[in-house]
Amino acid sequence: MNIWTPERVGMLSGERHEKILRELEMRGSLTVNGFAEKTGLSTMTIRRDLTQLAAQGLLRRVHGGAVPVPSERPGDTVHRRSRQPLATLGLIVPTTGYYFPEVIRGAESAARELNARLILGVSNYSAEDEHRQLQRMVANSVDGILLATAGSLEPGSPTFELLSWLRIPVVLVERSSRVFESVMSDHSYGAELALEHLASLGHRRIGLAIATSPTAPWLRESHERMVAKLGLETDAPIMEYVRSVVGAGNNQKEFAKFLRDCRRTETHAALVLPDEEAITLINLAEESGLDVPEDLAIVAYDDEVADLAPVPLTSIAPPKRDVGHAAVAMCMERLAGKTGSAVSPALRRVSLAPKLIIRESTVPGEDVE
Repeated sequence: MNIWTPERVGMLSGERHEKILRELEMRGSLTVNGFAEKTGLSTMTIRRDLTQLAAQGLLRRVHGGAVPVPSERPGDTVHRRSRQPLATLGLIVPTTGYYFPEVIRGAESAARELNARLILGVSNYSAEDEHRQLQRMVANSVDGILLATAGSLEPGSPTFELLSWLRIPVVLVERSSRVFESVMSDHSYGAELALEHLASLGHRRIGLAIATSPTAPWLRESHERMVAKLGLETDAPIMEYVRSVVGAGNNQKEFAKFLRDCRRTETHAALVLPDEEAITLINLAEESGLDVPEDLAIVAYDDEVADLAPVPLTSIAPPKRDVGHAAVAMCMERLAGKTGSAVSPALRRVSLAPKLIIRESTVPGEDVE
């Protein structure tokens, strides 16, 4: 597979040397045969380049390839790398106040490990702000884009059109697309875990209350599929709502109606997105004389503040930090291995599995392991 396609055999020695050193920096070793397959260079040319670089003290030859020169003192390599990052990546998220802080921390960790500089932009859930942030980062010549889009990625949308003509890698974060590479939590699997857990406790009706968001369609589809798969009753209430104030838990009226519908249909379990609104449901249930979990078992989706609820919430925890880390790693791998359009016939889409954390909102305290 040829990865560095524009120059290959005709590239100048300085350019070849730079790519050899970048390969060592990124991967920690290099084999002559593997590098030849990636670049289209002859093994003879690569061996000659390795000999020249070794003579300059820039790498160490080993049988079949090369490895980096060990640093003379602890911290030397880190210090040298910190002055000259291999790449600058732009990360744009809708907010830094909910869900995405852990994603950002994971991205920061990967950037440090891979010697990249990370620039953060916040769209505030505005497609217009997002487009401006993208334009600014492109104008500043970032080497790659990581994007948790706040708008549409349908063909013809401004964001889609801008991303499509970029000649740098684009990796979507917690978003999916048929056109761009992506790293996201497997929210369908997360919903499956929730419903399987509640069904295992004997619940035959499981309600669903989800805030309109990019996560909502995955949960809704998975809920429908799992109700059929597990043979559950189909008359449990399902509610999708628009949050009145992001992060404030202010949808009292909607959840009061959802609770009435649960009582009317004898539904004694629910999956709720996000945590704050699951806390709202706990408060409303207790005010109406219901006990959680005996009368209403609740699983929250996101695990941001689930353990701080009046009754600690069983939750589905997406691997947010791992998503950020993997997105940066994917972008850096693309930079190290391929140049060309962000729209590629060999797109990678990575889904990482959430986990179920059992707390007292589904299992009484003395039964929680």
